[in-house]
Amino acid sequence: MMKNNRLFPVIITILMVCLGVMVVNWLIVPLPDWSVRSFGLLMLADLPVLVYSRIKLSKTINKKKGSF
Repeated sequence: MMKNNRLFPVIITILMVCLGVMVVNWLIVPLPDWSVRSFGLLMLADLPVLVYSRIKLSKTINKKKGSF
């Protein structure tokens, strides 16, 4: 429980930073190709971990409520 409790905000923060970099790339200034690709790969690696931690977090919340 504690591990997933700490993991979820970190993953959300990483995802928001990656999305922020992508928005800067599209709207403000074009960034170098290597940085856009690096942040894209980080975002792709972050998404499955986000889904996994969200499912684990919701299961622990449901167990506390007494549901399935």
